Amino acid sequence: MPQAEVLLGERLVGIWDFRLLDGQEDYPGLALERLELLLDIGPGGRAVRGALGQRPFDKGNLQVFGELDAGKVPNLRWKLTDHAGQVYDCQAIFDEIWGNWSSGGGQATISGALSELGRQHGFSTRQARFVAVRRPFVLARERLPYRPELKAWLMSPGHRLFHQVWHAARDRWRHLDETQRRGVRGLGWQPGPEGKERDARGKERHRNGSGEDFLFMHRDMVLKARAMQPLPSWPSLPAPRPYIGHGVQAFVDYVENHDGYSVPPSWEIPGDDGFNAWLLGIKSSDGYFGNFQLWEAQYQNPEYLSNLCLGELGSRIELGIHDWLHMCWASLARDPNSGLSMPYARNPVDFSERWFREDNDFLGDAFSSHLNPVFWAFHGWIDDRIEDWFLAHEQAHPGEVLRTFVDGVPWFAPGRWVELARPWLGPQQAGCGAWLQGNGGGGELDIETMKLALRIIHSDETEVERLSRRIPLRPWYGRHLPPGPGGKQ
Repeated sequence: MPQAEVLLGERLVGIWDFRLLDGQEDYPGLALERLELLLDIGPGGRAVRGALGQRPFDKGNLQVFGELDAGKVPNLRWKLTDHAGQVYDCQAIFDEIWGNWSSGGGQATISGALSELGRQHGFSTRQARFVAVRRPFVLARERLPYRPELKAWLMSPGHRLFHQVWHAARDRWRHLDETQRRGVRGLGWQPGPEGKERDARGKERHRNGSGEDFLFMHRDMVLKARAMQPLPSWPSLPAPRPYIGHGVQAFVDYVENHDGYSVPPSWEIPGDDGFNAWLLGIKSSDGYFGNFQLWEAQYQNPEYLSNLCLGELGSRIELGIHDWLHMCWASLARDPNSGLSMPYARNPVDFSERWFREDNDFLGDAFSSHLNPVFWAFHGWIDDRIEDWFLAHEQAHPGEVLRTFVDGVPWFAPGRWVELARPWLGPQQAGCGAWLQGNGGGGELDIETMKLALRIIHSDETEVERLSRRIPLRPWYGRHLPPGPGGKQ
């Protein structure tokens, strides 16, 4: 299916508040209050289906039929019919007002006219002009609120910067020259022991223990967050949007994000066709059934798990399904001041005050992702896979993996299947890194140290790589466009 049609479908799907602008006397059935236009496109579909009516949508609705043709945008033409056989012709213009504000599930408009089908258009033809306004996507934070104590911890500048620099140091270590590495080491933020750093994406990524760092740090985060508020794991990955033809109410519940776990609409980065196609794919039903479900099965398969060291398990999860989860459930980033869409998201060294506000919970950036409630659901799911790995080894290699505690965190002793005695949590002294330790450390000096570390880590990127366009501007977790299961990770 052409990508243009898929993107158009992403912008049409949703719930639209419908009202007539005139013609109420000629079309009294369409002049009712609280009319809602529901629009959907099935998986791989090339047609628009929907309904126009009032809740509970069980009877008396008009059915909507139309082609999905990006070549005719902004013009739309649909047929509407009711159970009594009344048929209407709908001609409309899509999104003539809102422009960029409509992308990623923001507000948009459809305006046009309805007339009885079969009548020649002319002066005497009864028409009714209408406008439909799409409701913005309901964000997870509106459905899944935090307790004040947890919210304060998550949005603190120290925690935001800790999470970002922890990922950035591991992710970009292989790109840093020796001067940059000395600078990061001088701040204590090298990923692992000095001279034996464990980068997350280098050639030794599956064998150097970086995957153990990933699993351990996030387990530590999850345990500390759950001490302040119950944060359940997903028992399984949430299913994609149900097609409206299989049940209107199920479609409405999903689009309104009743449980907080609906996948937000996709968006585009101008000129970055690779990213746009990748993001559409991971947010699609095909992405769920063809990739997410296969990963879900693999990481619960005892035969597969029993042949993996803990570090390789963590590395494969981090560089594959983990990045997909972050971007699949990410909403389009918006400027906290203006609300304007930011498809590239925040610059990694932009520490302006507005980015520290509580509504910056963009899942595509390590600076903000842990504020999003969905983060804890899928990181809980990832953490549960560690127990599956342990049970698989107990079955295949009894006694070869031994439980222990590391800094109070339930973990495993070094051995044949476990590389590290002490995974990396960042600097251990009461300074940088104290934000995760909860030991009372961490202050303004530590915040400035973490900012400096990030500036060093990203300095070559901002000054050289971006200028030469070697690395496109993309959200953090969408930079590498990781393939699905079976691809190189």
